[in-house]
Parts: sequence; C-alpha cells; structure tokens
Amino acid sequence: MQKLHTTKIKPTFRAGSARALYYEAIAKFNGKSVESFVKAVAASPPSVPNRGKLKGKQEPVNGWISYFVREGLVTITDK
Repeated sequence: MQKLHTTKIKPTFRAGSARALYYEAIAKFNGKSVESFVKAVAASPPSVPNRGKLKGKQEPVNGWISYFVREGLVTITDK
C-alpha cells in the first residue's frame, strides 16, 4: 500500500488558493494511504474550479498528488 508523506519543505501558496487548500488536505493524510486521501477528496473536494473547462467539476486528484511530488512537498512510499 502506498503512503503519503509530507516533507520538511514548507510551501508558500497564496492563502485560499486551490494549491493551498489541496496541500492542507494532503497534509492531514501524512503517513496514511494514497487511496484514503483520494476517497476523502472525492467525497469532499477542497476546491472546485469556477472557470475554464473544468468549471464546477472536481479536478483529477492524481494530478494534485503528482504536482506536490514534483515540487518536493510530498513523497510516496510503499511502506
């Protein structure tokens, strides 16, 4: 089972932005499974776009996880 872990790097996102809201959500799942995070976000998304082609729809959760991993804010382990 893959688990999420936040790193010691502290993000500097604009307060209330989608990035900040998703990071807050992922930080609550530090040490927990990726699957549990995906289920929780699917049930209650932290942010929903209000314009663009995804207006009113939930953004892909895996895209957010991938973004935070690329930025070095989150790691994923198999432990």
